[in-house]
Amino acid sequence: MENKANIQIKEMPEMQIASVLSIGVQNIGNAYNTLISWAISKNIFPRENVKMITVYHDSFKVTAPNKVRIHAGMLLEEAIKNEGEVFLEILPKGKYIISRQEITLPEFETAWNTLFLWMNENGHQFRKECPYEIYHNDYQEHPEKKCLVDFCIPIL
Repeated sequence: MENKANIQIKEMPEMQIASVLSIGVQNIGNAYNTLISWAISKNIFPRENVKMITVYHDSFKVTAPNKVRIHAGMLLEEAIKNEGEVFLEILPKGKYIISRQEITLPEFETAWNTLFLWMNENGHQFRKECPYEIYHNDYQEHPEKKCLVDFCIPIL
């Protein structure tokens, strides 16, 4: 997997995202459906260059998959007011390990594990912020059902 990882260290800007909370991986699809319905009603979606972002607030190494807090997010051009299940989340600027990959959904766990291992082996320290994924395509429209995704780990 590491040869597919395309790993870089980059400064990422602060990002404002509209978010919906999912408790457990089994509910992330519903969270995205809620977010997209809200965005359609606000004429924010669909638009060219809209990026979806998944933010992880718990580690799968510590928290059971059905209990992890995950935010389904959409990158915004301007701040929003909290409305129903949709709320504004700010992802802080800073240094991140970024790995752009084109992979299938079952490969995500291995991709994260490989990236955290690379971080440790290369002497980087995790910064106490949330790791996230930025999606550059809709995997359901890809002929091989692959995601073009940036895995982002905050580091010191």
